[in-house]
Amino acid sequence: MYPTANRAYVRVWAIGVGLIVLLNLLGVARWHIDDGLRDSFENLDTRVILQRLQQPHSVGEWFVGDWVLGNGFYRPLPSVLYQLDYCLWGEDLLRWKWTNGLLATACALALVGFLTTLTGQRRLALAGGLAFTLWQTGFAPPIPLWVGAFALAAGMAWGYGQGDWRRGAVWGCLAFALVVEWGFVADLPDIHMQSFAYRAMGWIPGRTATLMALFALLALWGAAGYARSGRVGWAALAVGGFVGAMLSYEQFVALPVLMALAVWAVGAPRPRMVRAWGVCLACLLLLAPYAVFYRERIPTQTQYHQQRVKRSKTLPMTAANWLAPPASEAWMQVDLTLTAPLNFAFPRFWLAQVGLVAYLIALRQVLRTRYGWLGWLGSLLAYAPTAPLLPLMHYYYLPVALRALWWGVLLLCLLESRPARGGVALAAVDESPATPAAPSGSGR
Repeated sequence: MYPTANRAYVRVWAIGVGLIVLLNLLGVARWHIDDGLRDSFENLDTRVILQRLQQPHSVGEWFVGDWVLGNGFYRPLPSVLYQLDYCLWGEDLLRWKWTNGLLATACALALVGFLTTLTGQRRLALAGGLAFTLWQTGFAPPIPLWVGAFALAAGMAWGYGQGDWRRGAVWGCLAFALVVEWGFVADLPDIHMQSFAYRAMGWIPGRTATLMALFALLALWGAAGYARSGRVGWAALAVGGFVGAMLSYEQFVALPVLMALAVWAVGAPRPRMVRAWGVCLACLLLLAPYAVFYRERIPTQTQYHQQRVKRSKTLPMTAANWLAPPASEAWMQVDLTLTAPLNFAFPRFWLAQVGLVAYLIALRQVLRTRYGWLGWLGSLLAYAPTAPLLPLMHYYYLPVALRALWWGVLLLCLLESRPARGGVALAAVDESPATPAAPSGSGR
């Protein structure tokens, strides 16, 4: 009986991974379009990069100074990728987009691998990978917020029919939060009103973020694997991924904290956890020579840098939006009521407050799991280095990958929730700190 069940799990796993690959490749084809590569403002950086590659230059100079675009950043690996595209395709900029699409596909697969090692749960890994794929390809169908409100009311009615409306309300709150999170990525701001999918797959300069995210996911994968098994190869992957991210994009500075959080989320025995945290500490210490090098070799007081900084007073609301997406609407309604008291009597005011309370109830329920903390708090920490800057969608790439983990945990909590005496069961995501990784065929 076990071999048959094992084959079924392998079959589902293969179908799930194959679907993720197929959707990403379809996304690559979808965004392989000329969006004004020769004349639009969005592609100005691409044209400047092409001009610089056509001039005499040395690849080695990117590793000891400013990158190929020359606007005050240390990004040697993306510069090398641009050089590779130029060698392969010359001035045919449309073909350069193949690299962006392949990087995004690799990130989706790396996310699935990371989540599998982190949680030992294939369902969660596939759910997170599929959500991330649909977001970055633009294939994610919009789900109206009223669906979440209906699910909230239905959950309360269901619980009332079972004899305890509170337990049904928790299920409804989870469903509401799931709908809110599904639309979270589409609602993220971009100063040029571009979509997340366009920045990920259709915008050539966006590869700085996707390349960094790929190395960051490998680093997180290595940290989780080292915490689970204690094998040195995983530690090498963690450090190698960190160095690759460091050579790609400045947002990597949050990576040591994310790696430490991933190690904690694994819940391995203390000796292995301490050794894995030692790897995270080594990566953190690498930031010191990086900062010294950056200060000495990279021009940071440029007009471009000054133009990118937004007003600091917006940071608290930005953080609140990541921690509880309904908070911004709820606060806006409260603020409006302070100047127009009659707003207190309108349904929109109360719906916003109920939505925030429902999300907070779901948050409390899901944060009983360590994986939930990594997805929820980790996404904000990943975005933190770029939070003071004017928003562009590619800043969200690594944060959205971790948000996919959060969405997957919400989904599994919803599927496994049921009214039962003593509370809502969360068997799908319950884990013990001392529990080793599940066998490859268990599907746990």
